[in-house]
Amino acid sequence: MPAENVLFILTDQWPATAFSFCAADTPALKQRSGSASTTATPNIDRLAAEGTVFSNAFTTCPLCTPARGTLLTGRWPHESGITDNYAVGYSQQLSPLLTERTWIDEAARLGYHVGYFGKWHLGPVNPEARGAHRFDPDAEAQRRPYDPKTSSFSYQFAKNNYDRQTQGLIRGRAPFWGDTAQPLEECPPFPVMENGVRFLEEWAAGDRSRPFFLTVSSAEPHFPHHLPEPYASLAQELRDKVELPANLRDNCAGRPWFHSVAWWPCMDTSPLDEDEWRTVVAYSHAHITMVDEAIGRVLDALERLGLRESTTVVFVADHGDMEGAHNRFDKGAYFYEEVWRIPLIIRSPGRAPATQAAFVSLIDVGETLFGLINAPAAAERPRAGRDLLPLIGQGTRPAGWPQTAFGVYNLYNGMNFAVRAVRNERYKYVWNPQDIDELYDLHTDPHEIKNLAEEPGQAATQAELRNQLMDWLAEIGDDLPSRADALPPAGTIMATGEAGP
Repeated sequence: MPAENVLFILTDQWPATAFSFCAADTPALKQRSGSASTTATPNIDRLAAEGTVFSNAFTTCPLCTPARGTLLTGRWPHESGITDNYAVGYSQQLSPLLTERTWIDEAARLGYHVGYFGKWHLGPVNPEARGAHRFDPDAEAQRRPYDPKTSSFSYQFAKNNYDRQTQGLIRGRAPFWGDTAQPLEECPPFPVMENGVRFLEEWAAGDRSRPFFLTVSSAEPHFPHHLPEPYASLAQELRDKVELPANLRDNCAGRPWFHSVAWWPCMDTSPLDEDEWRTVVAYSHAHITMVDEAIGRVLDALERLGLRESTTVVFVADHGDMEGAHNRFDKGAYFYEEVWRIPLIIRSPGRAPATQAAFVSLIDVGETLFGLINAPAAAERPRAGRDLLPLIGQGTRPAGWPQTAFGVYNLYNGMNFAVRAVRNERYKYVWNPQDIDELYDLHTDPHEIKNLAEEPGQAATQAELRNQLMDWLAEIGDDLPSRADALPPAGTIMATGEAGP
C-alpha cells in the first residue's frame, strides 16, 4: 500500500545523468555528456540509494509548460490544450480550465492538506485556484499571453533583456553563466524549499488527522546559471575538469534546418568558443549542486520531523538540457537524448532500493501521483499514463512492458513546430512533417550525429517505427497526420503568420 503522505520534488531542465551517483552506475550515459563526473549531488544521491531509480525515463515534450501539463493532468497536449509555454515570447497559450483536473485538485478534494510552492508556468488558474491550502500568492498574476495588438515582444527585446542582465553581473555572460552578488539564501530555489520546510513543520505541529501532499517546484537548474558564493567559486574549480560533449561541434547537418537556428537569444551559441563552453558547463554543474543543497533541506526536515516512514517521495525533472550537445544551449524543437531523457527517483516506505530499466514517461509520473492519492479518473477526461507504483522496489522489468517512448511537440513560444517521436532500445525515429525526418541507431551512433532517414538499408526499420508512431497517434486521438499537409512552415509565428523569430 502507498504511504499516506506525498512529497513531490519537481525541477526544471535537469540532465538525466547529472548526479554523482550516475558516475559509477551508468557509464554509457555518463559518456554522453560527462556531466556526472563533475556534478556533486549528495542529497539526491541518498534519495537514490534508498529508492527506485528509473534509468529509462523520458519527458512527453522537451518544453516546460507542455511537459508540466501532461504531468499535472495525466493527459496529452492535444487532449488538455496545453501545447506551448505560457506567456513566453509570442505564445498565446491560455491557462488550462478548472475542468482539466490535476492531482492538486484531487488531493484537496480527497482530504489531503495540500501545499504547492515554486514554479507553476501554467497561468492564473494556479494552485490556489485548484484548492491548495498553502501556496505562493499571486503566482503568475502579472503574466499574459501574447496579443499582437498590445504586446511589444520581439527577439531584440529578449536579447536586450539578456544584455541588461549581463551588466548586473560581477562577471559573466547572460544568459549562459555569471557571478552574482545576491546572497545565497535569497537565490532560488532556497526560498521555495524553505517554504516547503515550513509547510512540513506546521503540518507536524498541527492537525495530523489528514495526510499532506506537498509539491516543491524548483525553476532551477534551468538557466541562467548566475551563481552566488560559494557556488561561483565551485564552478571555477570545476572548469578544468569538465568533459565537453563528443558532439559539441556537430552542426546538425543532414537534419531539419530548424535545429541549428537561434529561435531565442539563448540559442545563439556563436559567441562561445570551446574554452567558454567549459565555463558554461561548469556553471551548469555547480548550479545543479546548489539546487541539490536546497532540496536537501526539505529531505532533512522530513527526517527531523519523523515523517520519512509515512511519506512517499517522488523526484523528477520536466525535461533535460542540451548542455553543449550539438552546439546547443537550453533546448529546442527536437528529441535529442539530452533533452528527452529525464531523471526519475521514487522512494516509498517498505520498498527496497532498486534500479528499474523499464521505459517510462513523464505522463506515467502524473498517473502515479494520482495513484498515490487513489484518485479515480473521470470518464469524460480519461488519463493516459501508467501507475508506476508496482515497479517501485523492483529491479526487473514487468513481463510485457513495452520498451518504447513517445514524444510530441507543437509550439515553441508561439512558433509552430510539429514534431512526433518514437524510440525503442536501439532506434529513434522522429517525424518532422515540416521538413525531413530523422532516424538514429543509438547503438552505433549514441551521439546522434548521423541521420539514417535517407539510407536505403534502413528503410524497413524506418517504416516499422513510422507505422508504430502512426498507430499510436491514432490510438491517442492526435490528429496531426490528417492536417500535416496544411501546416505552415516551421517557425511560423502563429499570432501573426510571419516567419520567426
